[in-house]
Amino acid sequence: MLYKQGIWKELFEKEYDCIVAYMPCGAVVRGICPHIKNKWIDPAVVVVDKAMRFAIPLIGGHHGGNEIAEMLEKFGLKAVITTAMEYSEGLSVGIGCKKGVSAEEVLYAIKAALAETGFELKDIRVIATSEVKKSEKGIIEAAEKLKKPLMFLDREKLNSIDVPSESEAKRIGLKSVAEGCALYYSKEKILLLPKRVYGRVTIAIAR
Repeated sequence: MLYKQGIWKELFEKEYDCIVAYMPCGAVVRGICPHIKNKWIDPAVVVVDKAMRFAIPLIGGHHGGNEIAEMLEKFGLKAVITTAMEYSEGLSVGIGCKKGVSAEEVLYAIKAALAETGFELKDIRVIATSEVKKSEKGIIEAAEKLKKPLMFLDREKLNSIDVPSESEAKRIGLKSVAEGCALYYSKEKILLLPKRVYGRVTIAIAR
């Protein structure tokens, strides 16, 4: 079906979160190239090889692709994860914010939080926030300027983290935003900087 002329355009226009393609990587690359816009709106694309041995996130690894590939391991496939975040060391920076913050506000808050802990921008491995902040351009632009992966954590996973409840977060049905996000994506699960408020931005840092 995926070889049908125009099928990729049709799939991308349907706004799926993830597309799993059982076909050669080269064919998928050629098919999706004309339709890719940017990582914030494109669906994740996972390729499954002909022998059904591997599940390879081709695009959108940080936005569902890796998770779908790992889910396919339940069916005997091996997830081939190539995104750098999974292999690098460093800090996990959790972010909460008021609606409509600018990239400058977010960058200032991150730098101020790092200064409190004695770390630098180069020490950041990942930036994370709640999925309810997906439309916050200030956070997205700040992550792009820093060239760091930006993760959006869903409500269920965020509320599963054992952290003190935050009054602001409770208003949107969450226990925590900054601390929960920082800890979820950290490797050692050690909170180095509990939530700090810098203007309209809240930052927490974990390792």
